[in-house]
Amino acid sequence: MKFSISKEAFLAALQQVQHVVSTRTTLPILSNVLLKADKGGLQLTTTDLDVGVSGIVAADVTEPG
Repeated sequence: MKFSISKEAFLAALQQVQHVVSTRTTLPILSNVLLKADKGGLQLTTTDLDVGVSGIVAADVTEPG
């Protein structure tokens, strides 16, 4: 996966999805953000197994992944 995005756009998208991530979780995987890059942009996804949030931000994707 290779993509190019401005720091400000990435931080804004990350702030939108990070509210679901709990600081006190029993499963460490739930404190992460899934990044998926494709021709539509960069998709960020988080979940706490009850609620999930996903957002897409424009990015210059050279290699999807």
